This record gives sequence, structure tokens and C-alpha cells, in this order.
Amino acid sequence: MSMGHGGRISWVRLILGGMLGVSISAALVILIGPLIAMQIYGGSNHRIRSEGMVPTLLPGDWVLARALAPGEVPPRGTIVVYDRPRDHRTNQDRDLDNILRVMGLPGETMQIRGGALYVNGQRATMERLEDRVIPRYPLGRGLNMPRCVNDPVAIRGPCHQELWRESLADGTSVNVLNTQHKIGVVVSGTRNNSDDTVIHKVPKGHVFLLGDSRDDAIDSRSPLHGTVPIRKLQGQVWMIHTSLESTAWLITPRWDRFFREVD
Repeated sequence: MSMGHGGRISWVRLILGGMLGVSISAALVILIGPLIAMQIYGGSNHRIRSEGMVPTLLPGDWVLARALAPGEVPPRGTIVVYDRPRDHRTNQDRDLDNILRVMGLPGETMQIRGGALYVNGQRATMERLEDRVIPRYPLGRGLNMPRCVNDPVAIRGPCHQELWRESLADGTSVNVLNTQHKIGVVVSGTRNNSDDTVIHKVPKGHVFLLGDSRDDAIDSRSPLHGTVPIRKLQGQVWMIHTSLESTAWLITPRWDRFFREVD
């Protein structure tokens, strides 16, 4: 009888020990990540908190960024870390994403029409890819339910989001997510939404930033954000070193995203 009882305790200890080991391993990676970045690349460590860069970066991803030289203009398509715009009325940092993708360079004109990007009046080529299909529940604590092009979708039901390959004349290609309007459908009337904007002229010494999840990102299309001075760019994101999915009850490692390079 004592051996049976001991066997049960051993299994419990084994399970608890395994869970503790996973937690410790994840914590060590998060702690070691900044040291790798700072010692080897002179960079920094950042946590993704919102959906603006989905599917490239997910809430709960921890990323490493290489430091940029003062005044360095990253190539189009680069994911950058930058100082957040400040609200001049309160002199406080606005609660906005500070990791987005450079899509417009100084002196260019930028516009979104029917969900497609126009650079200097030239429309990007849009190629429909296989839908991104996820269970319909928040990607993390405090986040909204994902929007689905096949709504209505039950909780934990299959949520479809359109994935498109956006290619520009200079060879830059980016996978972008569409969760609301159909690509190619221009909304009539005043263009003041994320899929149909006015023409933005990128000032000298600034860049135009966009999120890969075009319907969820607060980026340079918004007057709350605008273009970003090059001097405020801090680094270029190059790797996801840890990825943790945080639900109401659990923190689960996404092992397939550990040490993944970022395009």
C-alpha cells in the first residue's frame, strides 16, 4: 500500500516538476535574451503587447532588436522599435504600439485605397494567400476577441482572417492581415478609415510606419500617431527569442516561435 501511495506522489511530483522546469526555462530565456542582444548586437529586448503586427509578431512574443546608428534610415520593410509619440497636451507617452514596419521613406507619398497600399501613386500588387485560421478567443489577457471575415463565429470556433502578400515595385514584399473589409473594395465618400485614407506626404527626416494587421494597428495613418522622426528610431527587430501565450488561466510557451528570425 505504501508503495502505491508513493507511486502516486512520484507522478504528482514529476508533473509539478515538469511544469516548474518549463516556467524556469522560459524565465531564463527571457532574462538571457537581453544579455545576448546587448553583448553581441548592442541591442535591446522587447515584449509584444498588442495585435498591430499580427501575424508576424503575436502578443506575448519577446523580440531582440539590433541598435541603429544615429540617423540611419532602415530599408523599406524593416520592423523597427521607436520612441512613442507624445501627447503634447499632457506631455505623456500615448499608449500606442512602438514596434511597427517601415513602409514609407522621406519624401514619398503614401495612401491606402481599398485596403491596398499606394507608394508615390503606384499600387502594390496584392496576392491572396491561404486564410489564417485561429480559434476565436483573445490572444492574451486584456485583448479583444479577434475579428473574423466569416463572422458570426462561436467562441473557440474557426475564425478566418484574410492573408495577403503585398509586393511593391522595389521588390519589398510583406504578408498583411485583413480582418474587416475586402481588399480591392473602396469605400465611397470621405476616406477616413484604415482601408481608405487620404494621401500622406512623408516629411524629410521621417518614416511612415504601418502594422501588418492593417485593421488593428494604430500607425502612421492615424493623426494620433503620424510619421515618426528617424532620430526616434531605436533598433531593428531581428528575432523572436521567446513566445508565451497568456490566457485567463495559463501561460503556455509557443515552442515553434522560439528563436525564430523575423522578416
